[in-house]
Amino acid sequence: MSTPYHHGSLREVLIAEGRQLLMEEGAQAVTIRGLAKRAGVSHSAPLRHFPDREALLDAIAAEGFDELTAALGTADRHEDLHARLSDYAHAHVHFAFENGRLMELMFAGAPRGVDSPATQAAARFFAQGAAMLGEHSQGRPGPLPFLVAGMLEGISSLASTGRLAPDQVDEVTDAAVALLLPAVAGQLDQR
Repeated sequence: MSTPYHHGSLREVLIAEGRQLLMEEGAQAVTIRGLAKRAGVSHSAPLRHFPDREALLDAIAAEGFDELTAALGTADRHEDLHARLSDYAHAHVHFAFENGRLMELMFAGAPRGVDSPATQAAARFFAQGAAMLGEHSQGRPGPLPFLVAGMLEGISSLASTGRLAPDQVDEVTDAAVALLLPAVAGQLDQR
């Protein structure tokens, strides 16, 4: 009989290893048993932290949303709307370009419960974007957040799949900001 292995930060190790495996091979490669083996623990040890694979993927997605929200938060340092929108757009596109499979998990994952960590982290992400766009926190969002998301996610997708050359990403993002700026300014003026 082997000696039980205690891992003080097993939850964090599972998330980190799961994210690395996600980035290397995609979400289908992330399994509880496989991560237990990578972490050097029994196959049942991860179940103390994650009841199933979906809970683990949810935790990875939540971490991704929190990182993206933090990266986008740098845009708040600007008073000038153009600079703020530009920083926001570039940070979003660059994060997505560097974390393509993570973004797929975050935004295209299976529907999550209201109490899931990823749902809560996503709500913080969307609230940050809505505030920058002058959206009211109550009610259904208007078309502007969807236009911004569509443009930024589209640029990110083009870049991460190689359909947009890396040396054109900033130029295309700048063009998107120029197109969006009048709409954002108009909405903020209506507040």
